[in-house]
Formats: sequence, structure tokens, C-alpha cells
Amino acid sequence: MKLRSVALSTALIASFLMPGPASALTMTQFVSVCESSGLECSEHPLLNAYVGGALDLIAMLDEETDYLAEVYCKPTRELFDVPAIIRYMEKHGAEYADKNAMLVMIRYFEEEGGC
Repeated sequence: MKLRSVALSTALIASFLMPGPASALTMTQFVSVCESSGLECSEHPLLNAYVGGALDLIAMLDEETDYLAEVYCKPTRELFDVPAIIRYMEKHGAEYADKNAMLVMIRYFEEEGGC
């Protein structure tokens, strides 16, 4: 089980580092990383980095524009809860299996954003 987790994590990291066409991480892949480790999804370092990186991008976008003003109204400190986001994504993994994982993260903001 641990070997599979390491192999999958290595493959995902390599896909980010290798030049070529970019491919989005699907929810099936996201949940697979989670399930292949012995950790809680919200504790998985790769998933934390993935969601944390997306939050950095969203925070920068929010600072530069009001693009997300209608998506979330709660303070970012309250809403940018990485473990809560990962739990939401894990919970909705089957529902959005073939969707881009970042789209599910935006769905989290739409549902939990408080607007």
C-alpha cells in the first residue's frame, strides 16, 4: 500500500515538473492519492501542497481584482481552511469524478463562502 502511494505521488510530482502539455488533476486522481496512503486525506502533504498552492493563487487573484467577491463573503482566514477544503473534496470525489479538482475547490467556495 505504501509503495503504491509513493509511486502515485512520484508520478503526480513528475507530471508537474515534466515539460509538455499541462493536464489537470481530476477528482478521481485526487481521491486516489488520498486512498493510496495510510494518512487522512487532510493530512496528506501532497494534497495540502496542491490545495495550498491553489489558495495562494486565489488570494492573489482576489487581491488584484474583485473577481471572487460574489463567490465568497466570509473572511479568507476562516474560509481558507486547507483540511476543511480537502475533506469537502474527498466527500464529493465520486460526484465529480472526471472533473478538474480545482473546479470542485471553487464549488467549495460557492457552497461555504457565506454569500
